[in-house]
Amino acid sequence: MKIRTILYLFLLTFALFSCTSSKQKNDLLDKLVFGNVNEYTIPNKPSLRGVDILDAQIVWVSGSKGTYARSTDAGITWKVGNINNDTLLDFRDIHAFSAESAIAISAGSPARIYKTVDGGQTWNLKYENTDSLVFFDSFDFCDANRGLACSDPIRGNFLFIKTTNGGETWDTISYNLLPKPLSIEGGFAASGTSVICTANGTILFGTGGTEARIIRSNDYGNMWEAFKTPLMAGEPSNGIYSIGAIDEKSFIIAGGCWQKPDEAINNVAISTDSGKSWSLTKTFPSGFRSSIKYLPSSKSIVTCGTSGVDISMDIGKTWKKTPLHGYNAMDISNTDDFIVLVGSQGKIAFASLKILNE
Repeated sequence: MKIRTILYLFLLTFALFSCTSSKQKNDLLDKLVFGNVNEYTIPNKPSLRGVDILDAQIVWVSGSKGTYARSTDAGITWKVGNINNDTLLDFRDIHAFSAESAIAISAGSPARIYKTVDGGQTWNLKYENTDSLVFFDSFDFCDANRGLACSDPIRGNFLFIKTTNGGETWDTISYNLLPKPLSIEGGFAASGTSVICTANGTILFGTGGTEARIIRSNDYGNMWEAFKTPLMAGEPSNGIYSIGAIDEKSFIIAGGCWQKPDEAINNVAISTDSGKSWSLTKTFPSGFRSSIKYLPSSKSIVTCGTSGVDISMDIGKTWKKTPLHGYNAMDISNTDDFIVLVGSQGKIAFASLKILNE
């Protein structure tokens, strides 16, 4: 009887410990599932689409009206300003190098890339393109030096530019190296996540229109090829809006049609061969989704769009819609303990395990 009692107590303790450990691991997801996030509104209420988390403390945000914002304390306080007083520009993407250094790119003409090394006090122009047709969708960096920015096609060719010195200078990739765009094809600047660069040199750029394609390089942008995906296509506003990395060879894409925010048809797919082939997930999030991220610690997927935020804890077999409102873009810290979502009207939502545990 005593042995059984001891065994029972041991199993009960083990079960409680396992549940506690599991909950600690999924605290961040719990906050999203139950809508338990803090929200901040940036003055002048710009549309926010660029967000990059450097670590569990530092995050940079960008958007319309020349806006940038920076937090160095996990979203508790924010410093807000304008990039070089270019209040007419819409900065759809931003990349953080450190607490003091970041680089931002604007969509539309004129297209400009600015960089700061003093926490946003001053911004220096690193690239400008005044072609009336230029429209950069997003950019990303493989490492501290190598990066790539992708524009919609101009006069029958994609415009890709690259840097090898941390954005100080940019060179145009020869049109002859890039796949030809289809009759109706372009990228999307809804979240600054339509291109992804990895440390091993894999670069994926998502498009939409006639087809939803991945324009891919496996050598830091020297050679390129195109692959068709099963995401919704056929109209100019249909296609791939976001790309997230699962591991070195596995990626996930999300999209749909921004004009039909509640339509949940063929809007997420996964590749396990570095972007060459894609399979739709078993089920789909509850509408158009413009940003998608994978959380390694809990093996979960979070995706957001203008109609809401969804979570899958089984790699797309099932999805749970959270009570959170719609957002354009999001990012998650590399330790999965801090998430930021940005949207229209200057809204920033954030959840942090550090705040939860303090």
